Amino acid sequence: MSAKARIVPAGPAAVAEAVKVLQDGGLVIAPSATHYGVFCDPENAEAVARVFEAKRRTKFGPLTLAIPDPAEIGKYVKVPDFVDDAVLGRLLPGLITPIFFKDHPFPEQMTMGAPTIGIMCHGRRPQYDITQVFGPIALTSANLSGAGGALVTREQALEDLGSSVDLFVDGGPVTWDDAAGQDQGNTVADFTFDVPYLVRAGRFPTEDLVEIFPNLVTDPAEYKKALTGRMGQVRT
Repeated sequence: MSAKARIVPAGPAAVAEAVKVLQDGGLVIAPSATHYGVFCDPENAEAVARVFEAKRRTKFGPLTLAIPDPAEIGKYVKVPDFVDDAVLGRLLPGLITPIFFKDHPFPEQMTMGAPTIGIMCHGRRPQYDITQVFGPIALTSANLSGAGGALVTREQALEDLGSSVDLFVDGGPVTWDDAAGQDQGNTVADFTFDVPYLVRAGRFPTEDLVEIFPNLVTDPAEYKKALTGRMGQVRT
């Protein structure tokens, strides 16, 4: 584990350095379109374990898979028939993390034993640019577990995890979206049950999601019941 992360400004040189760090099994912090995240090679079990160690994660919080192109989604998950190409095109690229059944042998810790995984693809901030060169990355917010707020800022990411990663890509401040209020992250929705569930409200408007999926269950408490039925009692 690094004593102190190397801090580099966002740009082509930072992308190249980040790719090298990921190839070597290291951890990188960089901003996305919504907040600062920490990420690693999703095929490297030791790197995935380092993310959980850095976060001090004790609750149920699988890592998300950020992909460079929505067209590649079928390599990693099983997309249900009701999310056809036209529907998927309304979601990705976009400020939403849809959850599907996984169809790839990721390290077990990455999904914390769940048969599902969230997929992300949005923006052209440094994090997205890195996926264009490296390929898919496993990621989560760059804050200590339980210490997240509406927005994980550059300052919080550096304070919480700056000494636990190998490279910090400084992309400046992340932008606050007034329309999203306190829901500044990606909207998260689970499409692996009989009906789709809203897991967390975010920057992809819930009303737009309901327009696409009129049977969407929008009460996160109902989702927790469904998740408990599948996984047993989990701390979220």
